[in-house]
Amino acid sequence: ETSNIKRNKPVGYSITFTNHWTEKNHPYNYPSKDPHWSDFVYASHSRNYEMWRDRRVASKGIENIAEEGVTKDLVSEINSEIKEETVLDQVMGAWIRKATEGATSSPLEKML
Repeated sequence: ETSNIKRNKPVGYSITFTNHWTEKNHPYNYPSKDPHWSDFVYASHSRNYEMWRDRRVASKGIENIAEEGVTKDLVSEINSEIKEETVLDQVMGAWIRKATEGATSSPLEKML
């Protein structure tokens, strides 16, 4: 949904990710060893930015998170978009060490 708040007005965001990905809820191909979530990357952005799109080739940043859990390239991509003003802000969220029902992650700093 598009915000109608002017960009010169200060706003803040509160984000919490709650895990429901468990062997009980998703038994098909659930990992038998070390199910976890990598660090989270949150971004507030305009409608002109898409982190990914179904049936399109993923960026190197998305690919590296999906395959290796490495966030560095995506953070770099987002920082480039900040310079282009399609992304307003980004923060990192803590990883979930063990994917248990209801485990949560919140940003490590406040989003402006």
